[in-house]
Amino acid sequence: MRSALLDVPGVTRVQASLETRDVVVTYDPRTTTVDSLVAVVNRTEAPVSNTWYNATVKVEPRPASTP
Repeated sequence: MRSALLDVPGVTRVQASLETRDVVVTYDPRTTTVDSLVAVVNRTEAPVSNTWYNATVKVEPRPASTP
């Protein structure tokens, strides 16, 4: 799943925790959306065969900062 998220344009960092089963994604909201990231996760098969990831948003994204 990490590599699938890193392939999304605008994603700059993916931190995954196997213990908590959480993933934190850093991305440019001008390039991609939360819905797009959730879709990528939901269609990614886990390393265990016939197991799929299921994404939920726990924290809403912060607005992009302006330079």
